[in-house]
Amino acid sequence: MKLKYDFAVREIVGEYVMVPLGQGALEFSGMISTSETGALLVEALKQDVSREDLIHRILEEYDVDLQTANTDLDEFLNQLRKLNILIED
Repeated sequence: MKLKYDFAVREIVGEYVMVPLGQGALEFSGMISTSETGALLVEALKQDVSREDLIHRILEEYDVDLQTANTDLDEFLNQLRKLNILIED
Protein backbone atom coordinates (compact mmCIF):
# COMPACT_ATOMS: atom_id res chain seq x y z
CA MET A 1 0.00 0.00 0.00
CA LYS A 2 1.04 3.59 -0.52
CA LEU A 3 -0.32 7.12 -0.65
CA LYS A 4 -2.18 8.23 -3.75
CA TYR A 5 -0.45 11.63 -3.68
CA ASP A 6 2.85 13.00 -2.48
CA PHE A 7 2.51 14.72 0.88
CA ALA A 8 4.90 16.86 2.84
CA VAL A 9 4.66 16.42 6.59
CA ARG A 10 5.35 19.46 8.72
CA GLU A 11 5.38 20.03 12.44
CA ILE A 12 3.77 23.32 13.33
CA VAL A 13 3.71 24.32 17.00
CA GLY A 14 3.71 20.70 18.15
CA GLU A 15 1.05 19.58 15.65
CA TYR A 16 1.73 17.57 12.51
CA VAL A 17 0.05 18.36 9.21
CA MET A 18 0.09 16.61 5.85
CA VAL A 19 0.18 18.98 2.88
CA PRO A 20 -0.41 17.61 -0.64
CA LEU A 21 2.23 18.40 -3.25
CA GLY A 22 2.17 18.53 -7.05
CA GLN A 23 -0.92 17.01 -8.67
CA GLY A 24 -2.20 16.09 -5.24
CA ALA A 25 -2.51 19.78 -4.36
CA LEU A 26 -4.84 20.21 -7.35
CA GLU A 27 -6.94 17.12 -6.66
CA PHE A 28 -6.95 17.17 -2.85
CA SER A 29 -7.42 20.61 -1.39
CA GLY A 30 -6.53 21.31 2.17
CA MET A 31 -4.29 19.92 4.86
CA ILE A 32 -4.69 16.91 7.11
CA SER A 33 -3.89 17.10 10.79
CA THR A 34 -2.18 14.01 12.15
CA SER A 35 -0.24 12.70 15.12
CA GLU A 36 3.46 12.02 15.45
CA THR A 37 2.71 8.37 14.68
CA GLY A 38 0.71 9.45 11.62
CA ALA A 39 3.67 11.52 10.44
CA LEU A 40 5.93 8.46 10.77
CA LEU A 41 3.47 6.35 8.78
CA VAL A 42 3.04 8.97 6.06
CA GLU A 43 6.79 8.96 5.47
CA ALA A 44 6.71 5.16 5.17
CA LEU A 45 3.68 5.25 2.84
CA LYS A 46 5.54 7.37 0.30
CA GLN A 47 6.79 4.01 -0.97
CA ASP A 48 4.88 0.79 -1.42
CA VAL A 49 4.94 -0.95 1.98
CA SER A 50 3.12 -3.81 3.61
CA ARG A 51 1.00 -3.66 6.73
CA GLU A 52 3.69 -5.69 8.48
CA ASP A 53 6.30 -3.06 7.56
CA LEU A 54 4.14 -0.34 9.10
CA ILE A 55 3.58 -2.35 12.29
CA HIS A 56 7.33 -2.97 12.52
CA ARG A 57 8.04 0.77 12.23
CA ILE A 58 5.55 1.59 14.98
CA LEU A 59 7.02 -1.06 17.30
CA GLU A 60 10.57 0.15 16.61
CA GLU A 61 9.74 3.78 17.30
CA TYR A 62 7.32 3.57 20.22
CA ASP A 63 7.07 1.58 23.42
CA VAL A 64 3.70 -0.04 22.66
CA ASP A 65 2.45 -3.60 22.50
CA LEU A 66 1.43 -5.32 19.27
CA GLN A 67 -2.30 -4.96 19.95
CA THR A 68 -2.00 -1.20 20.47
CA ALA A 69 0.13 -0.85 17.32
CA ASN A 70 -2.47 -2.78 15.30
CA THR A 71 -5.36 -0.72 16.66
CA ASP A 72 -3.57 2.57 16.00
CA LEU A 73 -2.59 1.49 12.50
CA ASP A 74 -6.14 0.39 11.67
CA GLU A 75 -7.53 3.76 12.79
CA PHE A 76 -4.97 5.67 10.73
CA LEU A 77 -5.44 3.57 7.59
CA ASN A 78 -9.23 3.89 7.87
CA GLN A 79 -8.88 7.68 7.96
CA LEU A 80 -6.76 7.56 4.80
CA ARG A 81 -9.34 5.28 3.14
CA LYS A 82 -12.17 7.69 4.00
CA LEU A 83 -10.17 10.50 2.36
CA ASN A 84 -9.54 8.26 -0.67
CA ILE A 85 -5.78 8.81 -0.55
CA LEU A 86 -4.59 5.26 0.09
CA ILE A 87 -3.73 2.84 -2.70
CA GLU A 88 -4.00 -0.78 -1.63
CA ASP A 89 -2.91 -3.75 -3.72
